[in-house]
Amino acid sequence: MDGGERNLSEIDRLIIKILKEEGKPISTYMLTKKIGISWATVNIHCHKLMSAGKISGEMRESISGRKMFWWIER
Repeated sequence: MDGGERNLSEIDRLIIKILKEEGKPISTYMLTKKIGISWATVNIHCHKLMSAGKISGEMRESISGRKMFWWIER
């Protein structure tokens, strides 16, 4: 585990694990369903991970409106 990995919380590691397993962009809402914690908590952790360069994200149009999608660059 490199120095950046030691600073990650259990939630951060779980988000990264799920995004790696998915292999495609998924919404904040889908992450909340997979992890079982609040949307706000997932959103905060995803934005933190994006700022640290661990994951990527962007706002996209979906059938139900605009949503934030997250992924890991391969």
